[in-house]
Amino acid sequence: MRLVEDTEEKVRAQARLEREVSDALENQGSRNIGFRGGNVDHTVYASGEGSLWVAFGGIVEDSAFPRFWNAFGVYRADRPMQEITVEINIPTDTNSAKVAGFLAKDSDTGDIFLMHSGKVGGGRPGIGKSAFLVWSKAKLVEVFTSEGNIRNGIAVARLGDEDLVERLWAFVTTVHDFKETAATGELDTPDFKRRIEEFDRYSKEFSGRKRGTRNGEFEYVTYHGDIVHAIQVERTAHAAPGEEVFNSPLIDLYVKKGGAVSEIYEVKTGVGRQVLYTAIGQLVTHAAAVGGNVAQYLVVPANEPIAEDLARAMAKLRIEVRRFQLVGNGRRKTVKLI
Repeated sequence: MRLVEDTEEKVRAQARLEREVSDALENQGSRNIGFRGGNVDHTVYASGEGSLWVAFGGIVEDSAFPRFWNAFGVYRADRPMQEITVEINIPTDTNSAKVAGFLAKDSDTGDIFLMHSGKVGGGRPGIGKSAFLVWSKAKLVEVFTSEGNIRNGIAVARLGDEDLVERLWAFVTTVHDFKETAATGELDTPDFKRRIEEFDRYSKEFSGRKRGTRNGEFEYVTYHGDIVHAIQVERTAHAAPGEEVFNSPLIDLYVKKGGAVSEIYEVKTGVGRQVLYTAIGQLVTHAAAVGGNVAQYLVVPANEPIAEDLARAMAKLRIEVRRFQLVGNGRRKTVKLI
């Protein structure tokens, strides 16, 4: 994945985003949109009450970082003003990380992805980038700049996909639910604060130190968070007395029983050899770090064969392979665990 840095390429990608979203949704006419410090009238696209709404405001020049203004929210037809849940703005003339949105290109396929840094605002206590990433379990994708540096972000949606609007809606609802949860004070607990501190330590340790070239598979990457969530829901539903399900910056999902880690899950969106080398190393390392008899699970796409030598190695290491697939037609796809 590489950062889209050329202004003209950004202009073309923005035009494509606007075209594909406006074609998929219904024009609701000019609606008033509120934001911190003011409001503005723009054409709003939405498919109905309680669904995704989108507004494109063109290039905003009122800051040091001119940007395409892309606003998203939950549509409320009877309200005089629509509330913005999240903006995914794209800087036009710069590539500043101070703007949360950006574009990335898959260097193998040429596919363009709409990205977001995870920096979620809102002006309320408990709402911020680290808290959102920890709460949402969002997968950060490494995107390389022309200088070989790395910028991390959430792959929100891939332009041209049939489920583009569905992926945008999934991200918007995640941000919406996070803000609602934070507003209730549910995240103001010692355990959640500890998880944020752990995440920040990990991020600081690796920030700005990594350089290199793209590595591994990229299929299904926008669904990583959905896959982790599906495992969490399934495992929580079958939890025995005393079992709890968690995640951390290093481990996609793990189960504790009686205060000790009993299961570790690693999700990979491909089965390439380097990807599986990494997965095996992660599972073995994390299992050794927590000690005890820890069950290890690797979750990978269905219908993609794993090399025989790697399958034998994982069996010897007692790593159980689980599969997932995306089911549904058109935009509506969900994760099914097998």
